[in-house]
Amino acid sequence: VPHRSISKNKNNAYPFISIIVPAHNEEVLIENTIDYLMNEIDYPNYEVIVADDGSTDNTPSVLKKMSEKYIAKNFRTLRVNSNKGKAHALNIAAGFAKGEFILSNDADVLPESNALNRYMDYFFSRENSRVAAVTGNMSVRNRSSILGKSQTVEFSSIVGSIKRSQSATIDTMYAYSGANTMYRKSALIDVGMFRQDRATEDISIAWDHSLNGWETLFAPDIMFYMNVPEN
Repeated sequence: VPHRSISKNKNNAYPFISIIVPAHNEEVLIENTIDYLMNEIDYPNYEVIVADDGSTDNTPSVLKKMSEKYIAKNFRTLRVNSNKGKAHALNIAAGFAKGEFILSNDADVLPESNALNRYMDYFFSRENSRVAAVTGNMSVRNRSSILGKSQTVEFSSIVGSIKRSQSATIDTMYAYSGANTMYRKSALIDVGMFRQDRATEDISIAWDHSLNGWETLFAPDIMFYMNVPEN
């Protein structure tokens, strides 16, 4: 689907988007991620919700500081006292989300600044409203070490190739990118949200959407960047 800059819906309005960041022991990167999401995203109508999934490091202290910093903006944090997994954190946060679209964004991931506009273009490029989710294209931000470079090959080449082949051959996907995918909230509700009894919530939700007749799209031109371990 070509990029057409048609981000507004049929009512000529920008849909409200909730960016949900599930976080468990993310003290190293979470502050940088929040600052980026609050200041660098080129979209007029969104909020950021961080779901702290039972962190035992300094993540709660960092989130308290960020809540004070962005007290007058659309930024909220939620605390799950005991770690119950990413699917549970996403479901809890989605219950508080105001948006009709939800971007699941990992704590170590930075989407390109115009990603929200481009995600909406994919949803509105189809005449019907059966697009459940659009998943972007991953790359690695820090490539200075051998380990960082090797993970660039894994994420950018292998994962991207799998998604391209699925989209080309069967016009759907059997796995979203857990790191950065935009969901239609009503499509999440339709399949009972993210399943907490399965190991991989991003694969599971894609299966559920396909089984319920929803469309799923891979957007190779929407980039998001991951900070990976280098030691």
